[in-house]
Amino acid sequence: MSLLVTTDRSSFDPPRAQNLISLKTAAALVDLDPRTVLNWIKSGDLQGFRVKGRMWRVDREELLALARPVAPQLKGGAA
Repeated sequence: MSLLVTTDRSSFDPPRAQNLISLKTAAALVDLDPRTVLNWIKSGDLQGFRVKGRMWRVDREELLALARPVAPQLKGGAA
């Protein structure tokens, strides 16, 4: 289990930092439990950033792209 923790300030992008939201806010935005968002970070599906050593933040746009609805597919051809 590898978690991405960004600490290199030379790669810090201030405009992107404004899009970072807490796990609680992220979970509420996509109507999920915060643990689900943390599991996405742990599995590598979503990039997470640690702030002050304990608090997780995720990029709002990346979260919304991951959680976007998928169009239903018809099975067996035409209905």
